[in-house]
Amino acid sequence: MFLSGRVPFTGVSAPLEKADYVFFGVPYDKTSTYKAGSRFAPGAIRDVSANLELYSIRSGVDLEKVPVHDMGDVDVVDDLEETHQRVSTVATEIVQARKIPIMVGGEHSLTKPVVESFEKDMGLLSFDAHMDLRDEFLGEKLSHATFMRRVAERLGPDHIMEVGVRAFTKPELDFCKREELTIVTPLDLRKDGLDKTGRRITSFLSKFRQAYVTVDIDVLDPAFAPGVGNPEPDGLSTDELLTLVSASMLRIVSGFDLVEVSPQLDSGQTAAVGAKVILEAIAAHHARGHSR
Repeated sequence: MFLSGRVPFTGVSAPLEKADYVFFGVPYDKTSTYKAGSRFAPGAIRDVSANLELYSIRSGVDLEKVPVHDMGDVDVVDDLEETHQRVSTVATEIVQARKIPIMVGGEHSLTKPVVESFEKDMGLLSFDAHMDLRDEFLGEKLSHATFMRRVAERLGPDHIMEVGVRAFTKPELDFCKREELTIVTPLDLRKDGLDKTGRRITSFLSKFRQAYVTVDIDVLDPAFAPGVGNPEPDGLSTDELLTLVSASMLRIVSGFDLVEVSPQLDSGQTAAVGAKVILEAIAAHHARGHSR
C-alpha cells in the first residue's frame, strides 16, 4: 500500500519474512525553505549503498549476512498531511510485523509520522544542526522547522535529546530550558569528549522502554556533508557522528531514520556518508543481539 519498487538498498533485498530491518524511502521535500532536493535522496543513497563494502570494522559485523528488506518508496502527494498519513500507515505495518523500520527522507518532518507509529513511552534521539522546535514557521504549524515541537507535544519534551544542535532561535532555547529537553551542542561534545557524550546518550535512552534515533545529515559540518538544504558550519565530523550513532544503538532502539541529503548539491559525498551512517547503525544494532 502506497509503495512503489526501486533498486534495493545495498543492491540486494532480503525477503520480508526473513528480514530484521525494513528500509523504505520517502521522496518528499515540499516544506523545505532554502535549497530543496532531499526528495532525490532515497534513490541516491540506494545507488551508493550498492557500491560500498558491507563489512563494519566498527562493529565487527558482515552486513552481507544481515537481512534487510527494501520495501520501496512511499507514493507521496503534494499535501503534507496526506503524505504523513501514508508514511504512518507504512511504518505501522512494519512495526506490527515486529521489524525495525529504517526510513530515508526526504525532509525531516517525515520523522513525525514514523515516531507516531510507536507507543508514546519512547525516548527520541535526534542528531541535527537545528532544533526544529519553532511553534510555527512561515505561518505553518507543521513543517521541517516545527515538527520536533509537535513530536515534543506528543512524547513530552523530557523524552527528547538533540545532539549536534548549533542553529536555533532564542525562543527555542528557552523552550528547552523550561521544558527540560536535553541538548548537546558541538561545543559540549568537544568539551566532554566522545566517550562521555556516548555514555550520556546511552544513559538518556536507557530510561525508556523503546527508543528511536533520527539523523539529519546537516548535523555534520558542511566540510563533510555539503549536499544539504540548510548547511550550518561548526558541526560534527564523520567520525564523531558514526561513533555516537553506533553508541546509541541499544537493544531498545526500535526505529531509525536518516533525512535531508540533497544529492544534487554535491558530487555524491553526502549520499555516501548518509549510506554509511545507515549501514553502521544497522551493524551496531545487530551486534547487540537484535536478530528476530
